[in-house]
Amino acid sequence: MPRPGLLRPVLLALVALVLLPLPSASARGDRRPDLKRLFAQAGTVGTMVVQERGGRRERTTIVDAPRSARRYLPSSTFKIPNSLLAIERGVASGADEPYPGPHPNVIVDGAPLLPAQCEGDLTLATAFRFSCIPIYQQIAREIGLDAYRRDLRALRYGNGRLDPALADRFWLEGPFAISAREQVRFLQRLRTGRLPLRVRTMDEVRRMMITEDTAGTVVRSKTGYVFTTTPRVGWWVGWVQAGERTWTFALNLDVTRPEHLAARTTIGRAILRELGAPLTG
Repeated sequence: MPRPGLLRPVLLALVALVLLPLPSASARGDRRPDLKRLFAQAGTVGTMVVQERGGRRERTTIVDAPRSARRYLPSSTFKIPNSLLAIERGVASGADEPYPGPHPNVIVDGAPLLPAQCEGDLTLATAFRFSCIPIYQQIAREIGLDAYRRDLRALRYGNGRLDPALADRFWLEGPFAISAREQVRFLQRLRTGRLPLRVRTMDEVRRMMITEDTAGTVVRSKTGYVFTTTPRVGWWVGWVQAGERTWTFALNLDVTRPEHLAARTTIGRAILRELGAPLTG
């Protein structure tokens, strides 16, 4: 049974004081229209917002400012707040919460969308890693729409538009949506522990997000694929940490060809390297 009211209201005022503002599309921030060429070379259009912190440098870089403010369905990037709420509310005990198989796949364009791992025994961590939609739909049904309304408002995540008819898939079909700029604001608060959640909850999800840990550089990230709209949209969000320096980012792009799914991370990594993040390949 979900625990009610675990988002601590006493912290909400503190959150307001420590929010790290992201510049508006018409205000400050380094514009890098030259980096739009990376999207063009891949035959698509997209945006990326990067906040760099640490050392002597604090800057925000925006590629395609108008698009960075445009909201899209979060798709699997919503697994970040969804995992936080599952653990915070007791729907999942933590990253090791078991989900015994078998589980159904999701059919898109007549073929299974999800990797075969999603059909077998899972934990919350592996369901997160492989983007196993049915597990998170089960979590959504246990949390309930009323709790989501309150908690997502407290987390300041998304536009708050939750359709009761889509209670276990509102992040896949809308009208719930979020912009790249809003994703970065949210991720900054998660990265710095400034969400109104228990420390353990944030620690668990930050560990689940690790996709790379080499030579002193740690990447925490999540991809997303919006397959219910035209055009379809791909996401890559997260942050890179190298010593005291961090690059918190959100990228989205139009997916009109299969290879655009891989372009989410290849373009994102190229932009992060351009901005000084010590990434390879």
